[in-house]
Amino acid sequence: MKYSVYASLVALLFLGSCGTEEAPEIKESIRPVRFAKVTKSLASSVNTFSGITQSSKEVNLSFKVSGTVNRLNVKVGDRVRKGQVIASLDAVDYSLEYDRALANEKNAETQIKSAQTQRVTTKSTFERIEKLYENNSVPLSEYEQAKASYEAAESQYEAAQAQLVAASKQVEGARNQVSYARLTAPFSGVVTKVMVEENELVPSGNPIAELSTDSRPEVRVGVPETYISKVRKNQTVEIIFSILPDKKFKGTISEVAFSSGGTSTYPITIQIDQPSPDIRPGMAASVIFSATNQSPSKTDVAVVIAPPKAIGEGVDGNFVFVLQKEGEYHKVKKTKVEIGNFLGSGFEVKKGLSEGDLVATAGLNSLLDGMQVKLMR
Repeated sequence: MKYSVYASLVALLFLGSCGTEEAPEIKESIRPVRFAKVTKSLASSVNTFSGITQSSKEVNLSFKVSGTVNRLNVKVGDRVRKGQVIASLDAVDYSLEYDRALANEKNAETQIKSAQTQRVTTKSTFERIEKLYENNSVPLSEYEQAKASYEAAESQYEAAQAQLVAASKQVEGARNQVSYARLTAPFSGVVTKVMVEENELVPSGNPIAELSTDSRPEVRVGVPETYISKVRKNQTVEIIFSILPDKKFKGTISEVAFSSGGTSTYPITIQIDQPSPDIRPGMAASVIFSATNQSPSKTDVAVVIAPPKAIGEGVDGNFVFVLQKEGEYHKVKKTKVEIGNFLGSGFEVKKGLSEGDLVATAGLNSLLDGMQVKLMR
């Protein structure tokens, strides 16, 4: 009984002490956000066209002879040096043909030596008898016989020479056939395709692998007929890649097609001046043609431009988070926008924004309508 009363007193004292303490104040943290200001620009000041990255040099490698692939030394993505063996064929038959050609060449060399000896002998005999005949020391028949022997030896020597030349050509051809059974890289680069497997029979000329150079990538873009007259070789452009949205690359137009080739656009080739190692063939690119050297016309219209990073996409279309000043901080307002063309510095905004608006440019997925934020300076 005494224990029960004691426990009750302790509990009352504990409750009384808890009631006198104040609850700790929880301060809400204000999230910092990156932002940009919406600007205006002339719609005709830049023109942007989509393109695809390609290697400045790209070739399909093939054997000059047919045969069975006995060694395939590369895989897709391998880097190779100039002269490195890509693949080889079973060259047993070509080696046997080369050995036969060598044997024929040696036989021809033996025959030409014999013909040379015979030619020298008959010539010496003929010259000796010719002098005797001039002095009436031998009859005409002996002179004619010596002459005929010399002419026959001369013809035999010429025939042996021709046979040796033919045999040497056969050796060269057979040697080439053996060398053609080895496929080597014509330049240093990256293997982008492999079309065969080991032990596969391949005809001559069939592609074995595709090799692309890994230096100086290019961008190929189609320009419509309404703009092609403004494009010049050696003109400077800007290039943006979707995988590297924070970077702009300078490019120089290296080729301008004179004909469209039956398509709706004219192909233009652009060399990237200082490419990144992250740029690979087949990547999408936006090429920005600036008209900074042209004076604006009376029909040019200034349009609202929003940074690409500020544009979000949801089920209802595109949106931005406008940052409105509210006391010490800013309030996030999710705003639906209608965008137009990409104009180099950003997207044209046809509806939803005004010049001077502040918009969030990072962490759009974590922002909520009505959230308080502070600007990152």
